[in-house]
Amino acid sequence: MKKKELRKLFGERRQTLTTAEVAEGSQAIARLFFSFFAIENLKAIHTYLPIRRQNEVDTFPIIYTIQEKYLYNQVVVPRALPETSEMEHYQWLPDMKLQLNKWGILEPDPTCNLQYAVTGIDLVILPLMAFDRNGYRVGYGRGFYDRFLVQCRPNVIKVGLSLFDPILKIDDIDSFDVQMDYCITPTQIWQW
Repeated sequence: MKKKELRKLFGERRQTLTTAEVAEGSQAIARLFFSFFAIENLKAIHTYLPIRRQNEVDTFPIIYTIQEKYLYNQVVVPRALPETSEMEHYQWLPDMKLQLNKWGILEPDPTCNLQYAVTGIDLVILPLMAFDRNGYRVGYGRGFYDRFLVQCRPNVIKVGLSLFDPILKIDDIDSFDVQMDYCITPTQIWQW
C-alpha cells in the first residue's frame, strides 16, 4: 500500500480504539522502552507530545518516568514551524507552558527560552501512522521528522512507537524517508 492509503486506513483503525486501549497500549510500550534502552547512558531524549484526539501513542508515561527516575537526562520536545516545515526543539520542564498549534498538537510556547541543540540529542521517539517490516514509517505527510532527523548526529537512535504491528511493505518509500532503528509496539520491539 502507498502512504496516503495507509494514513487513511490506520487513522480509521486508531479511531476504533477506546481510551482504555490506547492507555494500556501506551503503558505496555513504555515498559518495553525502559526494559530495553539504557536510559542512564543517554543525555537527551527527544519525544513528540501525543495527539490524543487521534489516539496516538501517549508519550507522557515515558516523559514522566524519565523525570522521576533519571534525573540527569533531558527530555526534549518539538515545536513545528509551518512556514518552513522545520521544527524547533525545547527542553521539557514539568511546568512549561504549552499551546495548541494550528493542527491541534500540543507544543512548547516559544517564549519559554529553553531551546535545545539538535546535536545534543541521543535518541528520538518518532510519531507514526504505520510502519513496515523494513523499518520505514508513514508519518502525517508533512516531512517535519524526516527533515529533523537529517540534522541529527548520524548515530542518533531513531525509535518509532505504534499501537499496531507492521505491514509487510510501504510501496512508495523515497530517498527522503529515514529508516528507524527500532519500533516498539505493545507486545514487542522491532529492530533494524
